[in-house]
Amino acid sequence: MKKTLSYIFSALLLMSIVSCKDFLEVKPKGVILPEKLSDYGNILNSLTMTQTFPDALLFCTDDFYGEYSPIDPSMQANMFLWRETIDINDQVSPIIWGQLYRVIYDANVIINNAMKATEATDQQRKQVLAEALLVRSDAYFNLLTAFAKAYDPATAAKDPGLPLVTSSDVTGTAPQRSRLQVTLDTIINNTIQAAQHLPVNNINRYRGTQAAAYGLLSRVYLYMADYPNAAKYAELGLKMSHELLNYNSYTTIRAFPVTDLNPEILWQRASSNYAVPGQLLYSDDLKTYFNSSDLRSLLTFTNAKGLNRATPPGRANFGITFQELYLNAAEAAARDRNVPKAMGIINDLRKKRIKTADYQDLTASDPETALVIVLAERRRELAYSGQRWMDMKRLDKDGRMTEVIRIDKKTGAVLATLKPHSKQYTFQIPVRVRTFNPDMEIN
Repeated sequence: MKKTLSYIFSALLLMSIVSCKDFLEVKPKGVILPEKLSDYGNILNSLTMTQTFPDALLFCTDDFYGEYSPIDPSMQANMFLWRETIDINDQVSPIIWGQLYRVIYDANVIINNAMKATEATDQQRKQVLAEALLVRSDAYFNLLTAFAKAYDPATAAKDPGLPLVTSSDVTGTAPQRSRLQVTLDTIINNTIQAAQHLPVNNINRYRGTQAAAYGLLSRVYLYMADYPNAAKYAELGLKMSHELLNYNSYTTIRAFPVTDLNPEILWQRASSNYAVPGQLLYSDDLKTYFNSSDLRSLLTFTNAKGLNRATPPGRANFGITFQELYLNAAEAAARDRNVPKAMGIINDLRKKRIKTADYQDLTASDPETALVIVLAERRRELAYSGQRWMDMKRLDKDGRMTEVIRIDKKTGAVLATLKPHSKQYTFQIPVRVRTFNPDMEIN
């Protein structure tokens, strides 16, 4: 059977055509071709290109507790129990894969055509192209954390990565999976290229900036355990004007600035699922990281069937925040044995999160203690931010993940176990993709 890109993109072209009719002209042959630069800007503003975080990646983390029957076939249960096949129905667009390759398709439309756009300067064209490169890189990275092994420099040249699709012609032949090192090199190189032409500020937080590119680079390098580069790009991103909210100034999370005005958000990425993370329960393990002095628990815990996540007004953010960059820099410092720098960053953050009357600086006498403190602070600060699965994979590779157990609290039965270095840290290529691409390498 011929391998086609149409099932890499999950047969979503028709939806793209329908959604674009309001601002694109239809050509005589029935093909919709963007012409003006504003057309490409509208694509970047679309739900497809702003709601790019796959909410499925929240359900497989140790942050989350759910109540699922062992025979529950839902996506949420499949992710929660780390089942090899996560799709409920192989006749529809596959979970995570279909959504993100649709994002990649729209990004490729811009990347391949924006430099020919009318009613724009060359600099404006390059900026829009750079924004598409950034969104595509982020999509590839989320795909990689789901469907490829954790990065190991010793095996990355052989481990399978992702099909790197650069064409917007879905009738062409689908590429084979690149190697993991090639996938990551492509993400990094494209993001560095994007940073050269991205603006310092953009029209809203969903649109890419130079600092957003630096933030993504810091995240990717942290995943790869390249701590010097993770720190380098975190510090570059932190040069952008910003501030951290002082939680002592708030009595309810509803008083926080709305998402689009929140000074902590560097690059906004939303999910199409409006219920996350607000209706997700905290795991018992995650609850142990908070105490009564921590304003994050007082402001973000709600009581509905147990503690679950309250969210600030506006759409939940799963993109890049300034506190993430501080935490990246702190972890890099601890791993570089720079204890004073690591603890200084952590305490500067904690001062804005802990009740003023109860606050005391944390101290560490050695790099390992500092790293443990940094990672615990990361767990608290970035809970349900969309990064925990990435963190679990890289920390498991580092030997820092303990066994995660899913238990039915009503019966005490063990439903599933995620052991250290388990193959379950990598989900299988979806059945629908393999059906239409039978030669595709599987995990």
